[in-house]
Formats: sequence, C-alpha cells, structure tokens
Amino acid sequence: MYFAYSHEPISCYFAHSARDFVVQEIPLYAFSGSGEHRILKVRKKSLSTFELLSIIAKAFNLPPKSIGYAGLKDKHATTTQYLSIPAKSTQNFHAIFERLAKDYEIKLLDSTLHSNKLRLGHLKGNRFFVRLKKLNPTNATKLESTFAHIAHNGFPNFFGFQRFGINGDNYLLGLSLSQRKNAQISPYLSLLAQLHPSLANPQNPLFHTKRYSRAMQEFFISSYQSFLFNGWLQARIQLSAWAREFSPKELQQLAQHYGKLESQDPLKSPTNLESTFAPSLETSLQSAQNACIATLCARFLQSLPKVALESLCAQPQAFTLLDGDLCCHYPYGKLFTLDSATQAECERFSQQGFSPTGALSGQNLKAPSTLAGQLEQSFLAPIPAPSSRRYAWVWASDVEYLYKPKLAQAELHFSLPSGAYATSFLEQVLKRSLAPNPPKQ
Repeated sequence: MYFAYSHEPISCYFAHSARDFVVQEIPLYAFSGSGEHRILKVRKKSLSTFELLSIIAKAFNLPPKSIGYAGLKDKHATTTQYLSIPAKSTQNFHAIFERLAKDYEIKLLDSTLHSNKLRLGHLKGNRFFVRLKKLNPTNATKLESTFAHIAHNGFPNFFGFQRFGINGDNYLLGLSLSQRKNAQISPYLSLLAQLHPSLANPQNPLFHTKRYSRAMQEFFISSYQSFLFNGWLQARIQLSAWAREFSPKELQQLAQHYGKLESQDPLKSPTNLESTFAPSLETSLQSAQNACIATLCARFLQSLPKVALESLCAQPQAFTLLDGDLCCHYPYGKLFTLDSATQAECERFSQQGFSPTGALSGQNLKAPSTLAGQLEQSFLAPIPAPSSRRYAWVWASDVEYLYKPKLAQAELHFSLPSGAYATSFLEQVLKRSLAPNPPKQ
C-alpha cells in the first residue's frame, strides 16, 4: 500500500463486516421496463458476487454466463446489486427467492424488465456506508478534516486488496496463464522477480491453474492486469512525492546517486538522497515492490531534461501530471492526450475536469506518448485479454460524516465512481492497510 498524503495515521477500528460496511450500486441508466431480460435488485450478505451468481444459476437451472452483472461486490459487506437473467427463465422467480432466503442471506428487493443483458461496467458508481469504531475525540477531529480533504482533492485509484484474493496472490495465477501464450513479462515484474525469487519459480504451486473454471481463469488474468496497474500507479505517486519534496537540482542528484549505485549493483535502489535499500531473499513482497518502484522512478528521472524536472516540481497538486498522459474527461468522457502539463491543465485536473489513466495491459492497448508513455512501458506485459484504461485519480462525492462520542464511533457516507474501491479510499484517509491479516510473503 502506498499513500499519497503526508498526514499521520488515524487510529480506529474498521470491522470488514456486513453490519459496518454497506454498498449500494448506482445504475448507469434507467431500466426500460420491457424486454427479454429480467433485472433483479438483490441484497446479499457474506457472499461474493461469484458465489451469488453460482447460487442463482443453480436455482434457476441456468449456465452462470447467462447471468449479467454490472460490478463485483465485496463478500464481507451488505451489498445491493443488480443482476439480469433471461426473462423466459423467470417464472415463479418470487417463490425461488423466498426459498433461497431460507438458506442464504439473499433478498430480492425489486425487479423489472430491460432490453439488454447487464454487462460489467454498466454502472454509474456505488454509494457506501462505513462505520469506524474505537475512535476517540482527537482522532475523530482528525478523521473529519482528513476525510473531507481527501474527498475534495482526490485519491489514487488503486485496486483494492479484494482484487487479489485471500492470500493476495491471484495475480500469480494470472501471470502463469499469460505465460502459457507469451513468456515475456514486464520490466517491473522482471526486476521484482530478482528481488523476490519465489515469483519466478515455475514449481510454485500457485502457478497450477488447470483446476479452475474459465470464468475464474479470466478473473485471475484481470488480477494480473490489476497488479501491474497498481505498480504503475505507485510509481506515479512516488514521482509526485519526490517532486513535492525535492527541488529540480535535488532530483538530478537523486538520479545521479542512483546511477552510481546501479553501476555497482543494479538491485540497489534509492529511497531518499542518503539511504539505499539492500534486498535479500527474506525481503517481504511489499518491500521488494517499493524497491522496484524506486528503481524504475530513478531510472525515469535520469532520462529527463532539466526543463521537465522543473515542470514536475512546479505542479502544486498531489498527483503530478506528465506530458503525454492519456487522460479521460471526468467522471465520463473520451480519452485525449495531454500534450503539455501546463498550469491551466493542472488547474483543470484539480477541479475534477479530467483524470490521467493507467493501462490494464492486454490486446489493442491505446498507450500514452512521450514522458508518460516512457514510464508506463515498464509496467506493460503481453496479456491474452482485452486491454482498457483506468482512472489513476478519482474523487469521492456526496460525503457525510457523523461522530457519536458516546459510542466512540463515526459513520461515513460517500459515493465513488464505478470501479473505485471504498477500502482504497479509507486506506488513504486512515493511512494504513485494511487488508485482513496481510500475508507475509
């Protein structure tokens, strides 16, 4: 986990549970009320979306792929989401859901008809409720101001820990599936494997994927895409932090300092101007990732002319723009290339006019140019799946905060665009990982 802001961590307790974490989908469009597909508004508890699909497919005697859904929802939460199933298969569907409610925490809230099957991404966003506990008045004051500040100024759109499975290693299965068709990997992962050798071991049982269904294999590949995106986004946050902390001259010194170290040992990487990271076989995966990111960022700085360094350091916002960034109007719109990160463009970005995008590696990828493309190249890999672009920076909206001092609890309400993780937002606010029992790798 990498943090975009410099405030101190906020102490409180987050129970990743159905009572304290509630999610409601916000549909992208109004349903027509007629058509060949039955739209089901379903509330579930303690079930993943895939588990929900499997249960409903079995209950209606349907193949799982015939059920449409707009987004994946957290298992450890109370979530309301929309599904679509062929209308011809929905005779007595109320009775079927009544039977399901006896065995599972599933409830049908509403239904209608529509002309099209729901597709992943057919979602405006999600509305969240989060309850935080064991929050004293001092930390409650910090939380209120930090929550409002980050909601207004935005946060890095990291994929949440849920994307990577219980042990955080789903991306390794996706890597294995990708390498069956192309052995090439990204420079980032190649360097990471040097620091963390188990990632390059084909005998690792994590690489055995034959027992999984096609749908799960596709999910593992998407996890691999997400892992590379998160690495790229961490690199952009690292560059932004260095640009705020150092002058252009100091950035040059940082790059030169790194160059001397790399000529002696290419696996050494600067974490600041005075110290270096020395990897070992016992290095944790997160430490190895941090070292790789610092290495790749320093290499990137070495290639920049003085005028580019000055442009980086002159930008006031938390996320630094790069010439050539492939951006998208926010919260919806078309992609466009940012030719130059001028002051006017920085202001437009800060006002939520657009956001840079990062790659989900795959086939027919539309890539950025010049400086942005140069950095992104280190995080791309040939993956046998469709490519896409994802917002690098997003904003929370419609935020509400309520502190209950007698209970030492805070209640947070907020909305996020489609694809953004509430847990990633909370991690930036609280400045700590929320992953349950993060694996020691």
